[in-house]
Amino acid sequence: MRTRNPFVPAAIVAALTIGSLAACSSNGNSNYVTPQTASSSSSSSSSSDSSAGAKSEELPSDFPKDDVPLVDGTVVVARGDKDNGWSVTVQPSGKNGFADAKSALEGKGYTQQAGASDTSAVYTNDKYTVSVKTPGVSVTYSVTANQ
Repeated sequence: MRTRNPFVPAAIVAALTIGSLAACSSNGNSNYVTPQTASSSSSSSSSSDSSAGAKSEELPSDFPKDDVPLVDGTVVVARGDKDNGWSVTVQPSGKNGFADAKSALEGKGYTQQAGASDTSAVYTNDKYTVSVKTPGVSVTYSVTANQ
């Protein structure tokens, strides 16, 4: 009859736990983003506030607001600079955030590149390349200045 070694399951659980915790570490990266809830984004908000009432993040001072249109809504992530590019995630106020984002870029003269899907697209103009993605309801922009 074969006996079970109790050490093996414990070692597997320990390895998985350590791996999960390591994935959560920012490793000193200043661009690491922590999720914000309505109650943590403002000391005066109550725990009954909805995420729709959350305070919008400020865009980086050098973000090209006049050249890259963003959908209306709450900015939940706003990081980057001109040298390294910007990343902005918006929780749109409407239900068609991704479609609205694409329409706004096209209206501003951007050209959609080949390979677009229902959840991601890349647009370019003379100044910028903008990747737009939707992991669900929110819309994430990755913006880089063209050389």
